[in-house]
Amino acid sequence: MSDYATLTAFFGGTFDPIHYGHIKPIIALAAMVGLKRVTLLPNNVPPHRPQPEASAQQRLAMVRMTLRDVGGSLFDIDERELHRDDPSWTVDTFETLRQERGQRVPLGFIIGQDSLLTLPQWHRGMELLDKCHLLVCARPGYSGKMDTPALQSWLEARLTTDVDQLHRRPAGLIFLAPTPQYSISASLIRERRHEGLSCDDMLSPSVQRYIDEQGLYR
Repeated sequence: MSDYATLTAFFGGTFDPIHYGHIKPIIALAAMVGLKRVTLLPNNVPPHRPQPEASAQQRLAMVRMTLRDVGGSLFDIDERELHRDDPSWTVDTFETLRQERGQRVPLGFIIGQDSLLTLPQWHRGMELLDKCHLLVCARPGYSGKMDTPALQSWLEARLTTDVDQLHRRPAGLIFLAPTPQYSISASLIRERRHEGLSCDDMLSPSVQRYIDEQGLYR
């Protein structure tokens, strides 16, 4: 098995708020794939979903708190998308990362199974594999099949179970990771908060306290 120091993975999200359903599967994925570093990319203007309830500064603060509580040395944060006023298109971010890091460095983008299924609807979503590998975490309730036979063939042609290839090649492969599945979502947390219900088992302690102090999601 090769040295795993080369593959760097990125995980984007609105993080409104960040929760255990984000972090714990990635920790498991990192152990499976041999990741030494995962960079979180908080979005400012998410193009595919409603705008966040918490401000960019509040969401960034919650990300930092969560990483202090549970992330250890695995995670860091790239704030570039928070400083954009236009939509955060993932393919544009990875084009910039490629320019910064070179064409031969292996890059990975961590997504959920739900995002893989909708990738053809993303802005230039099918071009992402020209820029990076896709590291796909399991999600409860989502099919393992793409919508059409053509898309399923596209997927199968790029699937790998060979972790070494993710570190040897710069981009182009899809790894379906059997990560633990958590029935937690930011929308569920916001709904429970709106109803005055506890979310202690879904959030790190620091984030729960911060949400209470800031009066978020009421």
